[in-house]
Formats: sequence, structure tokens, C-alpha cells
Amino acid sequence: MAIFIGTLPSHADWREEIGFTRLASFAASELPTATTAGLAQIEALEDDNYAPDTTLSQFADQTISLQSGSSGTSSHASHVGRNFYGSDSQLAGAAQVDVYYASDWISTDFLNLGTTSLPLTETRAVQNHSWIGTDNSTADAEEINQRLDYAINRDGFVCLVGMNNGSSATYPQILGQAYHTIAVGRDDGNHSAGLTTLDGTGRSKPEIVAPSASPESATSWTTPMVAGTAGLLVEALTSTYGLTGADKPRVTKAILLASATKDTLASWSNSSTTPLDTTYGAGELNAWHAWHTLRAGRVSASTTTSHPPRGWAAESVPANSSKTYFLSIPAGASTPFSACLTWHRAISSQSSGNGPFRSLDFSATLADLNLRLYQADGLSTTTTVVEQSLSSVDNVELVHDSGLPPGDYALVVENASSTATSYALAWHSLPAVTIEATVATAAELDLSAATLAVSRTGETTLPLLVSLSYSGTATAGADYESPPAELTIPAGASSATVEITPISDDLAQGDRTITVTAGTDFSYVSDSSAGITIADKPFDAWRFLHFTSADLSDPAISGESADPDSDQLANLLEYALGTDPNSSTASPVAADLSTGSLAISLAKSTAATDISWDAQVSADLLSWSPAEILTNSDSLIEARAPDPLDPSSPAFIRVKITRP
Repeated sequence: MAIFIGTLPSHADWREEIGFTRLASFAASELPTATTAGLAQIEALEDDNYAPDTTLSQFADQTISLQSGSSGTSSHASHVGRNFYGSDSQLAGAAQVDVYYASDWISTDFLNLGTTSLPLTETRAVQNHSWIGTDNSTADAEEINQRLDYAINRDGFVCLVGMNNGSSATYPQILGQAYHTIAVGRDDGNHSAGLTTLDGTGRSKPEIVAPSASPESATSWTTPMVAGTAGLLVEALTSTYGLTGADKPRVTKAILLASATKDTLASWSNSSTTPLDTTYGAGELNAWHAWHTLRAGRVSASTTTSHPPRGWAAESVPANSSKTYFLSIPAGASTPFSACLTWHRAISSQSSGNGPFRSLDFSATLADLNLRLYQADGLSTTTTVVEQSLSSVDNVELVHDSGLPPGDYALVVENASSTATSYALAWHSLPAVTIEATVATAAELDLSAATLAVSRTGETTLPLLVSLSYSGTATAGADYESPPAELTIPAGASSATVEITPISDDLAQGDRTITVTAGTDFSYVSDSSAGITIADKPFDAWRFLHFTSADLSDPAISGESADPDSDQLANLLEYALGTDPNSSTASPVAADLSTGSLAISLAKSTAATDISWDAQVSADLLSWSPAEILTNSDSLIEARAPDPLDPSSPAFIRVKITRP
């Protein structure tokens, strides 16, 4: 019996959570515009119908063919289709979509269950199964899963299957217990999970989860999310890298599992003998990570080459041998690191008695591969094992380190079996973001800005969005212009700048600080922040040091022209001369007649950097003309009258200060 696994909720945009919205924005020119090999959707009946509503505008670009006879519309099939290949899915664009009724697909439409015929040939790139089977005999269930594994390995398509809804350790018999499929659950953990009970027990399922926030709260809807990302990968693997056959499903699975996030889940853990979390598998789907892992490029095992911190391989490891991949994590910050190794069991069909794939005629061999992450010294592997995955029952090995420090490492694929085995390996880490103040002070006096450089490690061919947070004693919008909440480091660049522009006022606040920190984001790691200072106007900073808060609110005490100590020196003069405005000061003016001309000298405060000094002379205190400036240094001004002193005429000289 086949049943679908979800009811129809209203549609929601889940693409942002898996990183696809950003991917579509930043890598639009790279993403496939069509699925050339096409897609397959297999559905259980809903009110005797299995077909999506082909009249919906979501499916205007698709050619949908019903492979199991005529059918009315199924709301379940329509919702699966929207998340899988609809116009706002990850696979928007033209595609041939074959739709099957699950029971017919199991029998003559594809698998040929219970016959002496092999499964039909699948020409489509990705199959999606948002249904489960629960009341098959053990023999039939094993045959169905085995036939599907055989077809995947033979035809090279990717197959996504949903687990049952409801947290339970009881697995559906089909199709979640197959080896070569990718079993999908929900990020809230409300799905059947645990260890397989058929055809090789003790294997962890599901292998990945996807966003299940309402209204997407069913594995029927999370499964096509993963299928959509898989479709992007397999299209590029075919068109860009020329991958063929079983390498395509193996590499796609390895990339999806290696790039899945762990910190978005309530809890995640694994061990050396249990490579996947028993509830969440490898973690939550992330299309941004998966695409970056793919585009990092295919590499080969080598003892003379170090690879980037993201990448993938599709190779074969000889019997009782190993292959090594050296890589480096660049300086900047520790990074979450995951690597996934996948391979297929070897399935052969034999014809006798009950025909191929029946229990007496089925033959399968599962190689025992292991994956270890070693500390390395350049291109030499040390004996230090950082992480290892040594399961003897799964065809998946996964190592994960939540904070792998910068340095040199080696991934080693080990074959403990007596036959050569083809495999796929993918690994993923995050770039590090650092922030540095290149101009550490913003001045309120001249509105000069502070400048911060936001830099990243790793490849630069796509933009990187960095979120920024601000803290400190300065207030955005009052002390400085509201800064950006995020910054995009453009493609081709390893850094970008942020300017902090101060706002001028006449408040005595003293210098204020801002700490700029890279906010949390799925696309990078950072433990970096930078501090800058907003320098108050020098006179206001001086007032802030010499007056109380109450005094500062009273211009009769703290204003420029106020003289709170009644020493005939206004505050502005006290500031310019470096004297205490709250303590009476003797006149600092020194007069001199020794040269025969009226002269004056004053010691200046070197801290009064915004004061302009001048000297003037007058005969009547009404009209003033320039004096001769003898010295005007940072600490002293000396001036004299340009004409000799005439004892019969009055003469005056003064020092004039101005502040902008």
C-alpha cells in the first residue's frame, strides 16, 4: 500500500532558510535555467487522483506527462510539484516531468516488482517520492528497495524519498530503507528516525532534513526541497563536469550531506561508528553551501597537491588500499568542517526459480570504506587523527568538526574490502570574515569618517554578504549616521569598506566608542571585531572633563563666554590657555616693551587644536589692525606692534582667538 505523507497547507517561501534566495541573487548567471534530463514525480493517490494541477501558473514552463493513465488533480501532488519544479522553486525553467502513480510505478510502470524483468530505464535526472509504503511483505519490501538501488546504480539518477511523519523509530518499509536513495526528514525531528530493520539493519535514516516550519510541516514538502537542490547539482555535474552514470547520484549525495548545516537544529551529534545523527542525519539542507562545494571543483587524490577548503572527488579506491586528499584551512577563524564519503553496494541480478531480485536470486556486496581526517604537516600526514568515521553497516561515512582550527589536514579514504570500490567524497568549510579599523577615529570637528575593512578568506568569485552589528557608548542616528546592517563583499574582491560618519553637535559628551562585529550568518565564520572612536569637538571634550552634568546643562556656567570662577577669563579663553575654569587664574598675559614696540606673549594649550590665534593693535580700542606675529607655534604665540611705541599716543595690543 502506498500513502502520501502530508496534507495540503498554503504555500510558503522556505527558500531563504536553505540559502537559495541568496544563491539565486548572487549566482544567478551560474544556475541552470532548465533541467535538460527532466524530472520524475511519484505520487500516492489522493481521492483516486495522482496528478498535479497542470493549469496552475506555477507549472506554465513544465511539460507534465502522466505515466500511469489519466487522472484528476491532486492537491498533494500540486504542492509537491510547487516545491520541486514550480516557477518559484529552485528548478524554475523548462523541464519534462514524468508523473507516476506509486503502485503502478512499483509494478509495470518502472520497477517490475515480482517479475523476471529488470526495472525499466530511467532517463530523468531526479526522482521525488513524497509517499511511503507500510503494508508490504518483508520479501516485497526488500525487493522494491533492491530494485530501486539497482536502477539508481545502473541509470545514474538521484532519488529522494520521504520518511513518515510523526516521531517514531518504526520505519516505513519503502523506500526509506534503500541504500542508494537520499532519505529526507524534517528539521523539527517529527519524522520516523533511527536504524533500518530491513536488508541490512542498523543504518541511520533519514540522511538529511529540510525546513518544516508551518505551513511546510510534512515530509511530503521537505522532500522536494532537497530534490530541487539535487536537481541543480546534477544538472551542473552533467553539463559542466561531464559526470556520467552512478557517479552522479554518489557525488550529489556526498555534496548534499557534506554541506548540510548542524547548528540550525535542536541538537546534532554523531560518532565514529554512527556517522549520521539518528534523528537529523547529516543535518539541514543548505543550497548555498551545496553549490559552493560543487563549484569549488572536482579534484583527485594526490600526495603533491593541497586542495581548497571545499571540494569533491569521484574516484575508485583499490582493494585494501587508501587515497589521500590534502587541504588547508586558511588563517582567520576556526570553521565548521564536514566531509562525506558515499558509495554504492554492488547489486547483481540472477535468473532462476523466482526470477531476479527475489530473495534466493538477489546478490549484493557492500564494501567497507572508512574516512579519517588527519592533522597534516604541509603535504605529510601526521599520526594525529582529528575525526574519523568507521561504520561497518552504512554506505555513508561522515566526519564533522564544529570548529576546525586553521592549518593543514588530510582526508584519507580507506578501503578495508577485497574489491576496488567507486566512491564520491565531498568536503565543506566556511570562509572566515575579519574586521579591521583602517582609520580608527571619526572626528566630529571636521566630520571626517572612520573606515573599517571587512575581509574574507577563501575564493572570491561570488559575492559574500556580511551582517554587521554595532555597540559601544556612541548611538547610531545621534552620534553617527546610521550605518549599514549588512555589507556585500563583491565578486572578485577579498574585502570591502564601511565608513562611520560622525554627526556634529554642540553637546559636551567626550569621546565615544563603537565596536563593529560581524553578525552570525550561515555563509561564514567570524570571531573578529574592531573598535573605533568618535572624537568630540575639542572644546566640547574639554568642557566634558571640567564640568558636571548639571553644569553642562547650564550655559551660564559651561558656555563659551561664561566665567564660573570670575577670573575675567571666559571658558573659551581658559580652554585655549589650558587653565582651570573652576579655579581663579592670574592673568597669563606677558607684556614687553624692551624692543621699543608694544609686545605680547601667551602660552597656548597644545590640546586646543581647534583654536585659531591672531594678534591685533589699536590706538582707540575701536579700530584694530594686524600686529606682527613673531611666533605662533603649538604652545606659544608672540606678537608686537609694527610701529615703535609713541609715548604721546595710546597703544593697545591684544590676542584674538576664534573657534569654528
